Amino acid sequence: MAIVKTMDVFPAIIRLAPPGSLSNITELNIIGDVPQGTRRVDTARAVVIQDTLIIGVDSPEGTQIVFKEKITQLEKLDKIHYILTESGKIVAVAKDNNCGCGTRLRGWNPYGAFIASSQDPE
Repeated sequence: MAIVKTMDVFPAIIRLAPPGSLSNITELNIIGDVPQGTRRVDTARAVVIQDTLIIGVDSPEGTQIVFKEKITQLEKLDKIHYILTESGKIVAVAKDNNCGCGTRLRGWNPYGAFIASSQDPE
């Protein structure tokens, strides 16, 4: 079975909102006014593989997964991805204008150990 990557944003700014905090997922702002109880994650990498959102951040031990959950809805408006998870959490992901320099997230492989090659084996 092929791995289907729907989204891969690095470096990313991410805003997470609790279930039921907004009536429309596209109302979640990355910056500015946000519902109470939201969390912001900077210098992260957000990936949607198959139907799962994975958010990784850099730590002294390497990449640490701080969020992983199945999604039920994914929309992209302008340059922001809006995601609704199975538990009702709302996530907004935007590309960060910073370079993400100094993190190991660019080299992180969230796709698993086995990736098919387009080259014939020798």
